[in-house]
Amino acid sequence: MKPGRPELRLRLPRIERKPKAVYSLRFEDFAGVKRRPDLLNELDEIIDAIARGDGVPEKFYRAGIDDSPDPLLADKGIMHLHLGGKHSDVILFLIQYPEQVVLLETNSHIHLDQHPPGKNVLALSQSWLGRLEIDLERETARAAAALEESERRAAHEAQEKIREAIKAFKTRAKLE
Repeated sequence: MKPGRPELRLRLPRIERKPKAVYSLRFEDFAGVKRRPDLLNELDEIIDAIARGDGVPEKFYRAGIDDSPDPLLADKGIMHLHLGGKHSDVILFLIQYPEQVVLLETNSHIHLDQHPPGKNVLALSQSWLGRLEIDLERETARAAAALEESERRAAHEAQEKIREAIKAFKTRAKLE
């Protein structure tokens, strides 16, 4: 991480217990969860719990969550939850931010077994979210470094445009 660069992705082992928006516009269901009512109900349970601010029920976290590190979470900020039980091979990959959670895909343990972990799932996370993080960081740094009010105002206007893009995304994803 570069000095002074705000880290947007949270690397907490569990979803925070506070209401968060859940984004799923670019979500891919490679594990076929949508064809399995039992797993689809579990996915809905996770989404509802996050939106309400309840966190996520313990049954969806990996076994040993408190005893061993998760390299994908530590290195890339990508969390995984288990649908169908702690030892299930049906995995929900997601990113947790301070105010939102982005669902990336369902899959198997494939992303955890790769070297480096998550090298393929990163393509999904580097879509609009990656660009948004970079743009927001750049404008935050520009506003902080601005010597003149006009520079600060321009940076704040750029930040507002980014926020408007987020709002438009929420509308398209039917989250608002």
